[in-house]
Amino acid sequence: MKSLSKSLASQITVAIALLTLLALASLAAFTWFAARRADEEALRTQKMLVQREISSIMAAVPREQESFSVWDDGVIHTNKRDVQWVEENFGGWMYRFFKHDRTYIVAPDGELLLSARGEDVVKPPSFGADFRAAERVMTKLRERLQAREAPWQVPGGDIFVVDIDEIEQRPAILSARPIRPHTDAVVVPKGKESIFLAVKFLDGPVVKEIASTTLVKELRYEPARDYVPQPGSIGVGSQQGDVIGYYVWTADRPGLGLIRQIAPWASLVLAFAAGIAFYQARKLRRASAELQESEGRARHLAFHDWLTGLPNRARLESRLDDILADLLPGQAEAAVLLLDLDRFKNVNDTLGHRAGDQVIQQTARRLKDIVGNTGLVARLGGDEFAIVIASRNAVEAASELSDRVLAAFIPPFQLEGDTAHIGVSIGIATAPEAALHREEILRKADIALYEAKKQGRGRYELFSRTMDDTVKQRRQVEADLRKALATGKELELVYQPLYSAEGRITGAEALLRWNHPVHQCVSPLFLVTIAEESGLIAQIGDWVLHEACRMAKRVPVAWIAVNVSPVQLRDADFARRCLDIIRHHRIAPQRIQIEVTEAVVIENPELAGTILGALRSAGVRVALDDFGTGYSSMSYLRNYPLDRLKIDRFFVRALLEGEEGRAIIAAMIEMARALKLKVTAEGVETQEQRDLLVKLGCDEMQGYLFSRPIRAPHFIAKFSSAGGAISPNS
Repeated sequence: MKSLSKSLASQITVAIALLTLLALASLAAFTWFAARRADEEALRTQKMLVQREISSIMAAVPREQESFSVWDDGVIHTNKRDVQWVEENFGGWMYRFFKHDRTYIVAPDGELLLSARGEDVVKPPSFGADFRAAERVMTKLRERLQAREAPWQVPGGDIFVVDIDEIEQRPAILSARPIRPHTDAVVVPKGKESIFLAVKFLDGPVVKEIASTTLVKELRYEPARDYVPQPGSIGVGSQQGDVIGYYVWTADRPGLGLIRQIAPWASLVLAFAAGIAFYQARKLRRASAELQESEGRARHLAFHDWLTGLPNRARLESRLDDILADLLPGQAEAAVLLLDLDRFKNVNDTLGHRAGDQVIQQTARRLKDIVGNTGLVARLGGDEFAIVIASRNAVEAASELSDRVLAAFIPPFQLEGDTAHIGVSIGIATAPEAALHREEILRKADIALYEAKKQGRGRYELFSRTMDDTVKQRRQVEADLRKALATGKELELVYQPLYSAEGRITGAEALLRWNHPVHQCVSPLFLVTIAEESGLIAQIGDWVLHEACRMAKRVPVAWIAVNVSPVQLRDADFARRCLDIIRHHRIAPQRIQIEVTEAVVIENPELAGTILGALRSAGVRVALDDFGTGYSSMSYLRNYPLDRLKIDRFFVRALLEGEEGRAIIAAMIEMARALKLKVTAEGVETQEQRDLLVKLGCDEMQGYLFSRPIRAPHFIAKFSSAGGAISPNS
């Protein structure tokens, strides 16, 4: 019995030992596999971060050049070989602003006008050791310039060449851009472009910048000739695949570190099997925690914005789904606030994208300070942000939060020596009142944001069902407008004659009408608004000009006026397109008058001046419509090529209301005379208004007293029956 017991005990001991060994072997195998996976994932993440940072720096160099390379003055002075001007405007600037190590300006014939190293200008200018790499990049750029199909466009996009090469055994980004004009006033033929070449070395300070951004340890650069690639490295080379060196770092090895910690204890496990089982379990939990932490870092990168550190759209949508799923009827509500920065584009256009990034980062900090732990702040992209909150009274909480956000944007943004005033518009949608599904509540918050912008920006709007109905109606109207434009059956022009003080016709204004099959005559203001928002305004504007030219050929009126939207004048090609249409109909440009409002010249004065100047030089008349309702500045009246001012009907109605109204119009007429401009009074409806305007010296009048807008057939017949001299009320 004793022998049997001993044998059984031995068998159990052996079985336990085998099971323990099997468990230890299984645990060891699992630990090795988990450690290897952790090492591979950590290394893959580090390589991805380093590669992305290299790509970001490489993309930044040509973007930083752009503000200096698209410049009329740059084209003029480089073509003149004005070395002093080039040194003053390029030498040292790119280093001070963007830390470009070397800057070269090459004339169209290949002469080197500028060679700058850091802040110092090299005289005489020379490429030195940079010549081979510089020549290779510039040769590629010249090939692209020869391939451009239209001014400053090539197949595939923008015109620049950027690559990585080795200079003096150092890796360097070389970016070449043509110095090209930013307006139509300067023309550069093919092959006559000056070249702006920038060089930025990828060792030294850039290595520290990459290491700081990616948090890799002991990052350094090694030339390819001296280094055998290791796991903790990534190749640096040209776009043709030529590797010139490697970024090398000490790779994170969380798995290997784990094994090194376990190894001493594993030897003790062989002697103390019972105790080691508990220890292994505890270490396994620690390994799992480390693995989860590594995965958490990777998950953070996938669900957060790289520029601000805020949650991105994917994280916002996930969190919003959770909040909406947890809402209990009558107990909790939620709100989504969509935010869009006002005047942000002006910062990018005037101060550059670097300043724009600073605005985005400061905006993120202000929003986080306001929201704190009460909600989620996310960046959706560009200058769009979102806030999600849960509350028992979502409308009240969202309104109070919006007031605080608006107040936080009152102080200006400080941007490395510049100051920018940025506003914000906010659209709010609440759950469950507006919607209970993520896509729907985001859509309705976006509708409310659109309404806030339409109401003047710098405010917030709460979604209402009326807004949704309006959006659906506008979409339907937009579809109807596209159909009307395609068929040409519902749109028409009516014509309102203008008369001289003596009662003779001087011209006519073409007014657009839409005879909608359901809504009948659609408001012209609503029609233009829909056309601008849907991108149809240019097509409609061309149609109107075509129709006006056809009418000018049929009646012997001196000129026909067409109104131009501010959106049309944002197109630098507008003047050329107008003149092409006029030439197509073979009428004199003097028989067409373009009418613009004060908002057009104030919104983009430089572009507006160029376009109006081109039209006026060709002979097209230019009138300033609704004068007096905007800024009414003498400076732009003197600086812009105008033929006449049209006094708004508001001031004409004020004529009979007292001396103040008459004094205002008298001042307008005197100012126009001083500038040698003709004056047209709009909205003349009574004989008394006409008599006062004649007495004040007004040149032309337009209004119901003389004629209402007339449909084309009646206008032709009435004009023809009058033999070219239509009198009022004839």
